[in-house]
Amino acid sequence: MKRIPIEPSFAAWRRAARVLLRQGIEPLQVEWVESEAEAGAATPGVPATESAFATAGASGPAIAAAAAPGLATPVIPRELLSWLKTAACFRAPDRWALLYRVLWRWTRSERNVLDPGDPDGALLDQRIRTIERETEDLLTLTLFRRRDPSMGPPEFVGWYEPHHDLLERAAVWFAERMGNSTWMLATPHGAVFWNGMLLRTDRPLRAQCEQAAPASAASAASALGGEAVTSTPTEALWLAYYSNAVNSLPSPVPLRYWRMPPAGPPLPAHLARERSRLGAQSAAVTVPRTPPVEYSAATPPLQEPTGPLATCRRCALWRNAKQAVAGAGPAPAAIMVIGEQPGEDENQHGEPFTGPAGQLLDSVLARAGLERQALYLTYAVKHYKWETLDQQRVHRTPVWRELEACQYWLEKELARVAPRVIVALGATALQTLTGAHVNLSEYLGQTIAHDGRLIVPTWHPSYALGMADATLRNDIVATIATAFSRAAALADGSAPAQGEQVRDRPETQR
Repeated sequence: MKRIPIEPSFAAWRRAARVLLRQGIEPLQVEWVESEAEAGAATPGVPATESAFATAGASGPAIAAAAAPGLATPVIPRELLSWLKTAACFRAPDRWALLYRVLWRWTRSERNVLDPGDPDGALLDQRIRTIERETEDLLTLTLFRRRDPSMGPPEFVGWYEPHHDLLERAAVWFAERMGNSTWMLATPHGAVFWNGMLLRTDRPLRAQCEQAAPASAASAASALGGEAVTSTPTEALWLAYYSNAVNSLPSPVPLRYWRMPPAGPPLPAHLARERSRLGAQSAAVTVPRTPPVEYSAATPPLQEPTGPLATCRRCALWRNAKQAVAGAGPAPAAIMVIGEQPGEDENQHGEPFTGPAGQLLDSVLARAGLERQALYLTYAVKHYKWETLDQQRVHRTPVWRELEACQYWLEKELARVAPRVIVALGATALQTLTGAHVNLSEYLGQTIAHDGRLIVPTWHPSYALGMADATLRNDIVATIATAFSRAAALADGSAPAQGEQVRDRPETQR
């Protein structure tokens, strides 16, 4: 086994991969290790200025040279190089191993390595889609603020918390659009600076992050409420710009992206309206049916399961999960509760809602006058989806293909339980039930009539657990309790279930 320590960057991986290819070292013989000590250092035996790969034009031939010692540098298409660079942003323990495995197979004329039906090709495609989607969110939702001019550059500062390494991708986009203004964009894993002409990226060492964490936590409120906050006219301009930009999108911005201190400036108007609706009651609205899925070679139809849930292989989530977590409760049941997916506790015990979110759910049910034993509890996705970040398992939101794969099991539960009312906990559960064109924040406090079912959407308990602000957390818990109270009233027929027709809107891409 050849141990390759590299700086966690695509450029460092390219240099190392080039050497390995020329030496004919197979992927199974390589162990990739991200090393802070390698930051800024060139790979032994490879000049830092030498191109790692030769690239063919977008329309030119893809020439795969034999990767034996002494032969020419392999030539790969620019499009493949772009895909590898995008997938390299996906923060996972096996990201460099996956890239080298794909590259190795490509240079061995295994063109099917990029097919969605190939395990490596499917994983590469999934990670590319995840990075592209999160990059779009970062570019759309990052809020810059002007600093006091007396403090010197940068003129603007921004903060965002991406799940993956998107800093360099976003920096180029912002540099092209913010003119000569100096700015800094900070993330938990580094920051990028623009002086009007050049970009500079700083990635602090892990030890430095740990030492700075207490000081950062103590000064976070003052930093957001002080130097980063502008005067009222300038602040209003920024909020107006983002309000217009967000309102032009097909769905509103989730509140979690707007992390402002309690004493800070007001939220944009449309977000304030969403906050004011928390806990509201209204008659049922109707959403249109979801258009049928248009399958292609990239997304072929899913095969029907041939066994029980425990043997389901319709998506790849079973590979990393301990077990599938089936629903629990009486059948039939008047109320069915659907969450997004199992968590770490549920993954270990095999029972739904047994972790911290389940404990909060129990207190919410007691507040609404309901008993867990009378409800049927289940998930839209039956396997726990996670990835390792800082040596800890971190929850990851399922993509639409994974939701579609589990739709078979959810429909079977719906048919067996035949609930009069469904409580959808979170956006993923709501979208699974009604389609990608429905957004949670649009329907909080309302009842949805869809496909012959009554759906009461509300926040997921885990969303409340993630709120640092006690007042906002209590508001969210109260909203969840109100939703369950309304579900109970609808189930026993004491609440109206008729309402107006919601205007159909264009379907967003899944």
